[in-house]
Amino acid sequence: MCDQEFRTQRIDPRYPNQNQTKACYDNYCDFHRCQRLLGEVDDCRIFKRYFETICPNEWISHWDDLRERGAFPGPL
Repeated sequence: MCDQEFRTQRIDPRYPNQNQTKACYDNYCDFHRCQRLLGEVDDCRIFKRYFETICPNEWISHWDDLRERGAFPGPL
């Protein structure tokens, strides 16, 4: 039995195509930027939920490693 709650994410009009690669990357960056600016607040969790839903786990762990080393190539 699974005790997680599953919800369908809202459609983001910034990404009208089926390819969600940019949406994945942007939501990852938005989450970490939000945390940097606001701290650990509930408002940032929406971005995390989005990128965890559409990003492959390998990408997330790779990006986390890059962030820890200070080598992430994005606007955080």
